[in-house]
Amino acid sequence: MRKTELQRFRKLLEAEKERVVKSMTQHEKIIRGQDGESGGPTRGHSNHLADQGTDEYQYEATIHTANTEGRYLYHIEEALARIEDGSYGKCERCQGKIAMDRLKALPHARLCIECKEKEEEGAV
Repeated sequence: MRKTELQRFRKLLEAEKERVVKSMTQHEKIIRGQDGESGGPTRGHSNHLADQGTDEYQYEATIHTANTEGRYLYHIEEALARIEDGSYGKCERCQGKIAMDRLKALPHARLCIECKEKEEEGAV
């Protein structure tokens, strides 16, 4: 992969990392009740059971989203590390090249499409 392509992917991944970190920070404030609006599931401001249920659901959804973003951030950081160590764009399983179209669609991809399909089928 050319240096200019690597720099482009690095910039893309760093921008995405920044976005995810900001989002996770906001989710953490909501979970901890520091956003000025919520206080977690025990805040006790709702007078109606349906409102309490909605609050609990939103709280749980926020926790789930933060968890998902945490995993996504891990994959972004791993991709940035692969850029640094020179292995970015190589499939971790077969050591072949990951197609440019795949990297453009999923810059943190660690497997080529064939190996990913095998992984999803459970063949590996």
